[in-house]
Amino acid sequence: MRPLDLSIAPPRAPRETLAGVVFLPRTIDKVRATLPGGAIGAYTIQGFSAMMLKTLGIDVDAFTDAVAAASTDDDVAAFVRGSASPDGIAEWNGFILARLPRNGDRNAAYEVFPWLRERPDLILALDVLEEDDRQLFTE
Repeated sequence: MRPLDLSIAPPRAPRETLAGVVFLPRTIDKVRATLPGGAIGAYTIQGFSAMMLKTLGIDVDAFTDAVAAASTDDDVAAFVRGSASPDGIAEWNGFILARLPRNGDRNAAYEVFPWLRERPDLILALDVLEEDDRQLFTE
């Protein structure tokens, strides 16, 4: 896959799904940004992407190699389907779809996302990440 520059545009939305895995397309984009010629910008692999891969039973380096060798998302999806632990996808999706920012510590979330004080309607971590992407690229 070609590298991405996440300093000019965000990765795909947090709720996007591939191979039945919520957050997988976003993680693919973040890994593509670490490839030679890419730029990860304000993003990291640590955090939810690393947690997702761990829950799936996939090593970060092996996933990075699969993304680098892939021609399309379908190639990465095939790798994930062939590598994920049997219950990992359901476990991950259940976790991430219910996760609160900073594990429910709203004050800690305000430190990282100061604008969140003005958005009490954003309850789940995935919604906060989506708004953070919007904030990063509309200012």
